[in-house]
Amino acid sequence: MIKIIGVKFRKPGKVYYFDPTGFTVQKGDHVIVETARGVEYGTVVLGPKEVTDDQVVQPL
Repeated sequence: MIKIIGVKFRKPGKVYYFDPTGFTVQKGDHVIVETARGVEYGTVVLGPKEVTDDQVVQPL
């Protein structure tokens, strides 16, 4: 099982998933995450939640 959080960068935007290992976050928290486009600021909209390994596309 892998723990994930869902983050949105814009209100009407898509949800992106990240590994919160080492951090305590809750829904509604603001986070800074590293993405393919660089460092971005978003809001946690899901999580933390545990999912099976086969439900995750790496890297998180």
